Amino acid sequence: MKKIIAIIGPTAVGKTYVSLELAKKLNTEIISADSMQIYKGMDIGTAKITDDEKSGILHHMIDIVNPDREYSVSEFKHEAEKIIDRLAAENKVPIIVGGSGLYVNSLIYDLDFGKVKSNKKIREYYTTFYKDQGADALYEQLMKRDPEACKKIHKNNVKRVIRALEVCDITGKKFSDLNTDIRKPSPEYDSILIGLSMERKVLYERINQRVDEMLSQGLVEEVRSLLEKGYGKDLVSMRGIGYKEIIAYLEGSMDYDQAVSLLKQNTRRFAKRQYTWFLKDENVKWFRMDKAEEIDNTIKDIETYISTRLN
Repeated sequence: MKKIIAIIGPTAVGKTYVSLELAKKLNTEIISADSMQIYKGMDIGTAKITDDEKSGILHHMIDIVNPDREYSVSEFKHEAEKIIDRLAAENKVPIIVGGSGLYVNSLIYDLDFGKVKSNKKIREYYTTFYKDQGADALYEQLMKRDPEACKKIHKNNVKRVIRALEVCDITGKKFSDLNTDIRKPSPEYDSILIGLSMERKVLYERINQRVDEMLSQGLVEEVRSLLEKGYGKDLVSMRGIGYKEIIAYLEGSMDYDQAVSLLKQNTRRFAKRQYTWFLKDENVKWFRMDKAEEIDNTIKDIETYISTRLN
C-alpha cells in the first residue's frame, strides 16, 4: 500500500509550519486538504500560504477553481489521488495538510457516499429551495429525512446539507446509512495520522490574533473586490467564515466592530467543531503545540514517530 502522512487539527494550531518542516526533511510535496483554499482570489480570509512561505516546497490543491465553481469532495479525492500516485512512483511520501475533515477522510478512509454520483437537477432544486426559504427550512428537510445525519452536519454547512438530501433522493437510502463506517481504512493507503492540539485558551488567543492580522493585511478589501467581480454572497465560497461576516459589514447589516467580533467567535466555534471531528478518530497520534519554544522538539518527536511507521 502507498504510504501517506496527514497533518490535521484545528485552524491556527500550526499545521502549516509543521508540514513545511516535515516536507523538507522527507523531500516531498504537500497536498492541501482545505475546502476554502481551493478558491482563487480568496487568499487572506483563508489564511492561504504565500509563495515565500512555501520555502520551495510544492503545494497542491490550492487556487484550483474560481469562487463561483462548485467543487465536490469526490473531485478533490480524484485529483489528490493522481498527485499521490505520482509521488509514490517517485518514492516520496505525500503530506496531506488541512482542517477540512471530510476532505482528509475522503483519502484515508473508504467513504461510501462519495461513490454516489451527483445529479445536477436535484442539486439545483435544493439550491433554489435554500435561496427561497433559507438554511433553517433546508435543514428541516434533512431532519425529516435523516435526523441521524443532522447530528454530524451543521445547518450552516449548506453545501453538505444539499449533498445529503441529494444522496437520499438518488439512492432512496439515508445519507447516514451510506456513511456509517466512516473509519473504514482505504485499501489504497497506509495512513500516518498526526494530530496537532493546543490548550483551548492559547488556541483562541492565536485565532483572535490571526483575525487581526487578516484585517491588517486587507481582508475587507479582498471581500469588497470579490463582490465587485460579481461573486455574490450566496455562493458557497462567499458563505465561508471570514467572508460572510465582512459582507454583512459591507452591506451595512452590522458595524465593523460587530463583524470583527462575530468573525472571531465563528472561527473559535469552527476550531471547536474541528477538534470534535478529529478527536473521534482513534487512529490519530496527537502532539501538543502549546509552547512556541518547544515546537522544534515537538517536530523531532513527530519525525521519530513517522520514522517508526515508515520503516
